[in-house]
Amino acid sequence: IVYYSFTNNVHTIATDLQSQTGADMVRIEPSEEGLDYAANNYAIGSALISAIRENPDDAASYPGIKPVDVNLDEYDMVIVAAPLWWSNMAAPLQTYLFQHGSEMKGKSIGLIVSSASSGISGVESDAKRLIPEGNFLTPSLWIRSSQTSGCHSMIADWLNEIN
Repeated sequence: IVYYSFTNNVHTIATDLQSQTGADMVRIEPSEEGLDYAANNYAIGSALISAIRENPDDAASYPGIKPVDVNLDEYDMVIVAAPLWWSNMAAPLQTYLFQHGSEMKGKSIGLIVSSASSGISGVESDAKRLIPEGNFLTPSLWIRSSQTSGCHSMIADWLNEIN
């Protein structure tokens, strides 16, 4: 399980997922600490997403993240749990997938998305762009922010559905 969480909704979801699967888990963290993504109507996050949208193939478009020590060769399945930012995957998680998505070639990829209201098709598109040769399991799981506290059964049902 690889995830990013600012508000801790995705942390709650990923922790529940880990309790149901026993999977290894890594949290992606921005390299710059103490950023208040909620300030000024989420101005920082909006700017990060805009930079990625403008130059998605340029490593300089992605924000820095703390080093992650995971050997993806040890796994045949990766579940990506992501918050939605402006119809896209949160920028720090996009950085991780930009750097490591090619290492997920041929692996089964599950996608869980948390959002307050918007649909998740943009996050699915980001994942497919960043993991171009992943074997995406369908459907993705969408857990609205208001459903986070009751996510256990949604995750269990989804795990059964994706087999």
